[in-house]
Amino acid sequence: MSRGLSVALLLLLSLATVAEAGKRYALIVGVKTYRPGQPLPELAYTENDADGLAEVLKAGGYDVTLMTQTVGRVEGKGVFNPLSDYIRDQLSAILDNPFLKDDDVVVVALAGHGVQYELVDDAGMKTPKFFFCPADADVAKLKTANDITDRNRLIDLGELYTALKNCRAGGKLLLVDACRNDPTKRGVARALASATLPALPPPPGGTAAFFSCSAHQQAFEDKDLKHGVFFHHVIQALKGDADSSTPTRSADQQITLAELSEHVSATTYDFVRKKYQGAKQAPELKGEFRLSIPLVTLARVSAIPGPVPMPTPSTTPELARDIVGTKAGEVREFAGELKVKMCWCPSGSFVMGSPASEADRRDNEDQVNVTLSRGFWLGQTEVTQGLWESVMGTTPWVEHRNEDDDKVGANYAAVYINHGLGAGGTVEKDSATEFCRKLTARERAAGRLPEGWEYTLPTEAQWEYACRAGTKTAYSFGNDATQLSDYGWWGGYYGDGNAREERYAHTVATKKPNAWGLFDMHGSVTEWCQDSYGDKLPGGRDPQGPSRGSVRVIRGGSWPYDAGSNRSAVRGSLGQSYRLSYVGFRLVLSPSGP
Repeated sequence: MSRGLSVALLLLLSLATVAEAGKRYALIVGVKTYRPGQPLPELAYTENDADGLAEVLKAGGYDVTLMTQTVGRVEGKGVFNPLSDYIRDQLSAILDNPFLKDDDVVVVALAGHGVQYELVDDAGMKTPKFFFCPADADVAKLKTANDITDRNRLIDLGELYTALKNCRAGGKLLLVDACRNDPTKRGVARALASATLPALPPPPGGTAAFFSCSAHQQAFEDKDLKHGVFFHHVIQALKGDADSSTPTRSADQQITLAELSEHVSATTYDFVRKKYQGAKQAPELKGEFRLSIPLVTLARVSAIPGPVPMPTPSTTPELARDIVGTKAGEVREFAGELKVKMCWCPSGSFVMGSPASEADRRDNEDQVNVTLSRGFWLGQTEVTQGLWESVMGTTPWVEHRNEDDDKVGANYAAVYINHGLGAGGTVEKDSATEFCRKLTARERAAGRLPEGWEYTLPTEAQWEYACRAGTKTAYSFGNDATQLSDYGWWGGYYGDGNAREERYAHTVATKKPNAWGLFDMHGSVTEWCQDSYGDKLPGGRDPQGPSRGSVRVIRGGSWPYDAGSNRSAVRGSLGQSYRLSYVGFRLVLSPSGP
């Protein structure tokens, strides 16, 4: 039986015989959000923890590498996105350094979710194994550790322990900040099977481990601190709070492991006990180490300014509640003066794909059952050239267009737009993904987006669900292909030899909408989906396609396609960097994360 954990896993490597002259390195990873469809809720303050620790260690003379989703979105820094392969690359670059010596310090910090599964041997004996979850982790269908493969993108704690043991730095300290949830809030334990820290194995010789709580306790995130409670006190201790006089020790402008553990253990326990009505969070120190080793020298750290609050939109609980639609097909305007019209698609279940009896069906359309657990808003039309220019300030359809065929105008669908999200998490300029992120940032800054909502591309399941609008027929209007011209711009033949020679993407919303008020779901321009393409449809609850791959799903047919290629179930695929005259996209506004 698996036990999921909400975890911030921090590896702080310190030493047995460190001298001030030793080199100091740090790798700090913070994972905030995970793939849709995963039972891994968004963590509120992991990036705050990573940023805070990085700031303290930089001031203390460490060479710091920071890996967060925020850093990974910066142009040229995609390799710092906290994906499994990138994390392993950076771990190897630091821990396998053959020139590390006994007086060197290495810091590795992993903040995010963790999961525990039992490894079952041939005799039925069960051994618990703990795994860190990078941003691309896939744990949705795992039951035991025996099921885990490279495709699950998990990092085994045993793998980390081995890397630490083989590292040539003088000593190692492992800090684990686990189960970062507030048990007083509803829903904490629903997404994961367990919300407590498991009994983790001790680290190998030469490594110390400082856990945020004891086995079977919870570790808290706190909205007032905007950190995990344990991590907050670690950062404050390294800034100087732990350097105090006692009957046996005087303040000396250095923070040792003994001071860190003593101070953090007491302050964390007291904070949780008082604020959370007697709850217990008792940090625990294990391993082999010298307590007198200095971790930081305060002369370096003292120049760090106090925390600067991040700007947050002035949203209210009422805004979060009111953004939810009331009925299928309800139309609202979003994004302030941009007046982006969107249609409400309520939560529900449907059969995705086409039956074997459907004319023109393809092998990649085998039906699967799908449940979408949350409603979402979908753009009433494809993103237009006018909307694109208002958000991005660019005109890619002019740079790439065929002047004889492609049309320019505010109400024409924006085309020559690529998907823009690479397999490694990099985001290309002038892409659909970049558009969604810029619009999200703009609306959050204006206070028009409640916390936890964002603009994205639709998943493949969201797209077909909205296209069908409750129907099970080949098209959202029925099975009669001769009606297609009433609902979409298309080309080719529908069986009677009559050609429809469309040569460009038309203005939006000039044909009939489907039952939920969505225009141009058949024909017009093919639309990007979030998912990487797979030969088989993803089914289940809130499904999404493969987590890796540069080939993305495209949906909806387009103006050059024949009638059979504009059906509701038709699936296409395209390299994420392609820019074509018949490819655009449509916005989704939905809750972020799983």
